[in-house]
Amino acid sequence: MQQARGLTVWKTPEILTWEAWLSRQWRSATLQQRNADGRQLLNLSQERLLWETALQQLARSDDPEALRPHAAALMRAASQATQSLLPLSRTAVTEEETLLVAALQQVRELCAARGLVSLNLALPEQLGFLAGCAPPVIVGQPQLTALQQWLQQRYWPGAELLPAPTGESAAAVSLRRTAHLDAEMAACAQWCREQLQQDGRRRLLVVSCWQDPGAAAQGALLWRAFTGSGSASEEQRQALLAVEGGEPLHHQALVGDALAALAMTADWIDTSRLLQLLGSPRFHFGSTSECCALQARLGAWGLARWRSAALLEALASVSAKLPVADRMRGWLEQARTLRYAVPRRSALGWAECFSHCLRAAGFASGGMLDSRDAQRLGRWGELLDEFAGLDAASLPMDADTALQALRRLAQQSVHQGATGDAAITFSTQLHDPVVHYDGIWVMGLTENRWPAPPRPDPYVPLHEQRRCDWPQAGVAQRLRAARWLQQRWRLRTGNLVLSHARQEGDVQHRPAALLSPFDAPWIDADVAAGESLASVAAASRDPALPPMSAGELARPLRGGVERLRVQQECAFHAQAQWRLGAEAPAALTDGIPSRLRGMLLHSLLEGLWGELQDQQRLLALTPAMQAELVARHWSAALRDNAAAGVAWLAPGVLERERLRAARLLDRVLELERGRAPFAVRMREHETTWRNAAASIVMRIDRIDQTAGGYLLVDYKSGAAGSIRLQEGEARPLQLAAYVVALAEEGLGVGGALLLSLKPAQLGYAGASGIDEPLPRGVKPVGDWPAAQQQWQRELQQLLAQHLGGTATLAESLEACRYCHLPAFCRRRAMGDALPSEEGSDE
Repeated sequence: MQQARGLTVWKTPEILTWEAWLSRQWRSATLQQRNADGRQLLNLSQERLLWETALQQLARSDDPEALRPHAAALMRAASQATQSLLPLSRTAVTEEETLLVAALQQVRELCAARGLVSLNLALPEQLGFLAGCAPPVIVGQPQLTALQQWLQQRYWPGAELLPAPTGESAAAVSLRRTAHLDAEMAACAQWCREQLQQDGRRRLLVVSCWQDPGAAAQGALLWRAFTGSGSASEEQRQALLAVEGGEPLHHQALVGDALAALAMTADWIDTSRLLQLLGSPRFHFGSTSECCALQARLGAWGLARWRSAALLEALASVSAKLPVADRMRGWLEQARTLRYAVPRRSALGWAECFSHCLRAAGFASGGMLDSRDAQRLGRWGELLDEFAGLDAASLPMDADTALQALRRLAQQSVHQGATGDAAITFSTQLHDPVVHYDGIWVMGLTENRWPAPPRPDPYVPLHEQRRCDWPQAGVAQRLRAARWLQQRWRLRTGNLVLSHARQEGDVQHRPAALLSPFDAPWIDADVAAGESLASVAAASRDPALPPMSAGELARPLRGGVERLRVQQECAFHAQAQWRLGAEAPAALTDGIPSRLRGMLLHSLLEGLWGELQDQQRLLALTPAMQAELVARHWSAALRDNAAAGVAWLAPGVLERERLRAARLLDRVLELERGRAPFAVRMREHETTWRNAAASIVMRIDRIDQTAGGYLLVDYKSGAAGSIRLQEGEARPLQLAAYVVALAEEGLGVGGALLLSLKPAQLGYAGASGIDEPLPRGVKPVGDWPAAQQQWQRELQQLLAQHLGGTATLAESLEACRYCHLPAFCRRRAMGDALPSEEGSDE
């Protein structure tokens, strides 16, 4: 059918790496009984594990893991040295070189003892199975390695393993320069667009010498420049652009979710992983709303890590209201049973156990995977197969070791999803393209990148690297390799473009000196920049949301007075958080969550003053009586807040918090002894402030009565902040709101105090109109009724603005410093928005 349409059909060539070709010939010779070696052939993962085992045996007994990180680099060095037939044992001098010799010897001894073979380390005499094989055609390297030359002379005399290119003429070169990387990408994208507009069947190669950002990010930049302001689907991108290289498997969302799920079977469980599973579309514990509700509950508990037993108890406590918690708890119990049924297993046994755990959680089931995730799922299965194959080089292991080994495999493995016949191939690999392209553009050819600086292998003697002409060994080797690659680029296309950017940040660049021999002028290729956002944006106006509906105002406003406080700081923040649901992410901690700490201190103080009632009884306490009183009410506070997360804290955490609270209460009570005489009349008093449109429920921590009148006291776990009540401004807003609400209730107070419970800033702040000695930090107010009226007007104005949908940005940039909404805000990045130390009028 293709031939009838006038197209050419040919047999797909087998394109393999040297190592893959050797492995294929080994297996073929074994099946044809031409290979008498009965040892097991190691794959890459097994060989890496063998190197790690060898390095553990060579390391000091007090630090057996010290040499493990060097395994991958030593394995690469040994393979390249074997290809070059280097006599490492005779030339090693430095500590690194002797380490390679010792490790290589240890690996070969382990292979001999276990009946294993690594073709990457095979000596020429061990490759006898190649005697009956057809000679390969080798491309993509400037010369044969010493091992390949030996094999050619021994098994394929007269055969041309590395054929010289014939019938090809070098392409003319076009040189382009741009202002910066973005302009270079734009120029390249425009060139690609023009080439494909002329002939849609053309196949183009774009090579980048830029190593930062990575290939995926550069590919995204190229695609954005290629599509311009228009939108394009993912299917269109796959048809037009393919990015070579792939990403580590553990960076792939599907594989990351699987590894996170397996980590949930450990004795300690990270909340971040639990939240990841609940938010993943690849697991099926419940509906989206149920999973979100459980995520919110976990965030409210605030623990960054859970003991497995405590987590199961916590999930059981909410399972009646949240069925997803019951399903999650059932899966955790089942997974832990699978994990601990057999403490030590083979890699194959653990691979089966991991598969059962994931299957029980409904991992990647339901047929909802797209093409890319289906490929990743297949690659995950291959990864488990690789892990199971580690039995050839490992002994039975426990669960933690097995999971760690699987995670390392995922970090070391790279996955590139299959693509179609894309029109544009993007790559950061500086190698011979091998096949012919209709056009090649190479970017980033600045003098500091091309050629790359030398990077000799520290494990191989430098003079041997240079003798064998390893490209990374020195400047001369880098130059020769760069000149050869430039010639290959010219031979692989009839349209070659070489470019560089003149500037990178504050650094000025010049073109690579290797480009000067090309007889071509430099062409400025800066593409005219599109219209700026400022020129195409509509005239700005203060943003606003629709006014709140009557149904929303039928019940008290959620969030209470905190809602108005946020409106006071930044109207946009308040609208986004309270009306659009853009809440801050949960603050997780390994200690006691700040929210729970505040609840415990509030409960403790409420219980203390519920028993003491006034300052006179406080003054009558002896130190022993006070210690007993605090300890008793601390126990009561723990009981009262058990459901809020106290029950699941580690005993050590609770003991440290008890000691902290006892020291803090000693200082607080000493502060209370120094005040004017008072009696506590109300604790945790609930009141409601109403206006014509809405109502807000408030809870006041304490109301004291002194000789001059009533004082409200509000506990604050953090710092008090700025106090401007004495200036007629409602800051802090909660104190002003409490005063106004109590006045409407008929309980007028003459002062509002804020008691900071932060150890470094312990003390009172606030304002008072009562004529009596005030605690340090409390400001006197001359006309208390007038100030109270001013606060009421400001509260009414804030509430009207909030209900009406006003969402202007904060006037003070300080409000942006800890805001969690920068992605939704018009304001620039924080580094630009906040004033400098010298100050700014902008």
